Amino acid sequence: MIEIPERTVIPSVRHLKELETALDSTSPYVLLTNVHIGNLEALAAKCIEADHRVLVHCDLIGGFKPDREGIRLLKNMFGVSGVFTQSAQVVSYAQKAGMLGILRVFIMDSRSLEKGIQILTEVRPDGIEVLPGALAHRYWDEFEPFRESTTLIAGGMIVTGKERDMLFDRGYRALTASSPGLWDMA
Repeated sequence: MIEIPERTVIPSVRHLKELETALDSTSPYVLLTNVHIGNLEALAAKCIEADHRVLVHCDLIGGFKPDREGIRLLKNMFGVSGVFTQSAQVVSYAQKAGMLGILRVFIMDSRSLEKGIQILTEVRPDGIEVLPGALAHRYWDEFEPFRESTTLIAGGMIVTGKERDMLFDRGYRALTASSPGLWDMA
């Protein structure tokens, strides 16, 4: 499980000009989503200096291969605390390296939902990100049984404060959001 206060919005920084705003948020984590191997070190250092733990979408890092050695590199060279990934294997690599492994489960149709649930019965990630967040409230009952063993996070396409609040009220412990207007609970 991820040690994170309930009702936390994790800033998902897609545009580097928004990093300073993310660093002003109350979230203990910042998710860097638009990075490459050349700028990750400086961006991670900036987050760590501001007392935020760094999370990355390891499948989206330019110039990076998310294998066992790559995951250890993220931790040891860049100070990354955890990874978001679609791969159960990468979650395992991260956990073995002493990092958080958050498995992304996309709800595209009933088949993808069934496959995601099946994978979750075989692997125990530290967190589950249910995507898109705009649909996550409808599928709470499918993910709720995992609540005791992992942190449930909704992410993607969450645009309004009303959507944010609905997901928290439904039971998601945290959200990832790229809209700076959602980053702090007012």
